[in-house]
Amino acid sequence: MAQHSVSDVTVEALTQSFSIVTEKLKHRSGIHPLAIFQPVMFSEKMLSEFDWSPTAKIYLQAFKLVKEGWEILHKSNFTDKRGISLIAYGYLTENSILQAFPLNNVVKTKAFHLCKITLKRNSHFFEGLVISLAFQGAERKKSIASVKVDHKKIMCLENIIYFIRNAEPDSPAPKDPFKFDQSYTSWLHVLYFHLGAFYIIAGQFEYAAEAFENSLKCCPSYFPAKRYLGYSLLNLYSPTVPSEMGTSSDSELKQVPLDHPFELPRRTVSRYCSLWTNEKLLDVAEKTIKEFLAEAPPCWKTYPNAYYYLAQLALYTKNMVGFKTSYELGQDAEEKRLPFFNPVNLPLKDGMTPIYQLFANVNLSGVVTECVPRMSKKASC
Repeated sequence: MAQHSVSDVTVEALTQSFSIVTEKLKHRSGIHPLAIFQPVMFSEKMLSEFDWSPTAKIYLQAFKLVKEGWEILHKSNFTDKRGISLIAYGYLTENSILQAFPLNNVVKTKAFHLCKITLKRNSHFFEGLVISLAFQGAERKKSIASVKVDHKKIMCLENIIYFIRNAEPDSPAPKDPFKFDQSYTSWLHVLYFHLGAFYIIAGQFEYAAEAFENSLKCCPSYFPAKRYLGYSLLNLYSPTVPSEMGTSSDSELKQVPLDHPFELPRRTVSRYCSLWTNEKLLDVAEKTIKEFLAEAPPCWKTYPNAYYYLAQLALYTKNMVGFKTSYELGQDAEEKRLPFFNPVNLPLKDGMTPIYQLFANVNLSGVVTECVPRMSKKASC
């Protein structure tokens, strides 16, 4: 296939490609990031088929914990709190496993009632608080109501973290990031992880980064927090980048027109904004994302995402060779994910795809950095 030079890529071609992607992203911009439209009905048989996979083993561990928890609850007529504990451990191991156990309102009510009466007897039964959070569900569409629900979840997570820290102030950090029955302190890295995820949804990336840093302080081996820390720093860096340097933040596309906008209350200014230079944000973001890639198994659900984050960083620094390499590594990583995962659905990737398609057959030999043709912010995504 014939290759072209970089100069052959025109502004008109980029603009046309971005217009198509922008319409696609606008169509799904009102969908809540945690909405599940195609639940994966995990089973022990399905997960056992991939016994070579570290990812599948973690999912299987979570599945068995939740399954045993529900069995105990049903056999005890919802009187044995150990069932609640096991479900909480399964949720903390892998929260998405709960979609394999669809519940009706009657079952939920019985489980919540057991949590309530147990908490009255023992205020340190934090499993009950985690279960109440886990089964709240997520709104399918972005709205004032969904923002308020997410805000309540943030406050709930912060309260649970505060209670655990007060209850176990001197408890050592866990050695195994996926074992939760030794102490409540062994939960903290996952709770901080979920807290950071909700801050990302709220667009508060400085607080998200702090949450993921705290997650790693509680358990340095918890590699999922490194991906999200890098992503948060990437988003803190992106507002400083001119729109002509590639894809800008997709915050415009994620906005939902509301008659009465509701925003989460802002706290004090984070050190990321007040103390860190742009260069440090970029360097730490890249370093942290690469650490995730080195520590996580290649079959991990979000492994390809990290390569697309690096591709975005390469665009910001006008490194088209690095962009093309990282984007293609992301494509290769998608092929290595376990087959029961839904396809990668990443707006950031979609926003970069027009650039990759136009540069895929361009000869970048000898090019270290190359400026992306200037584009208006309206044309970017």
